[in-house]
Amino acid sequence: MQIPIIGKFFLLLLTLFLMSCDKTQEAKQTTFEKYGSPYGIPWEKDLSTAFSKAKSENKIVMVMAVSQGCRWCKKMKKETLSNPEIAKKLEKYVLVMADRETENEKKQLPPFKHVPIIFFMTHEKETLDNLRGYFSPKDFLEYLNDFEEE
Repeated sequence: MQIPIIGKFFLLLLTLFLMSCDKTQEAKQTTFEKYGSPYGIPWEKDLSTAFSKAKSENKIVMVMAVSQGCRWCKKMKKETLSNPEIAKKLEKYVLVMADRETENEKKQLPPFKHVPIIFFMTHEKETLDNLRGYFSPKDFLEYLNDFEEE
């Protein structure tokens, strides 16, 4: 049985419509929904929640700014943040990701162009330090140890 040309055209239009609906939904996702809670580390859902939690728990906020197509961001999450020793160290911080392409999130951070970048901030949004680029597990752990000694 052959489908008439009108039927094929209708199926094509329906497919294109459904594909565009997926992209609309993706655009409405929060950074947390896009990137999840990488490798079992508890990340907050958004910046305001992270800063509120940091205030109530008297902790420093670690904001990792990322973008969806960034291979170094993925490598940092997969190789560095998945390290059990680092995950244990990060329990001392309130963790949150910010998407470079989300204007509302970008406005709440100090100016930056490239990702990944990690900001260490107080609950009052004062920047204590930042790290630009990818860090191996060993280097990131060394940085965290030095940062905590200051």
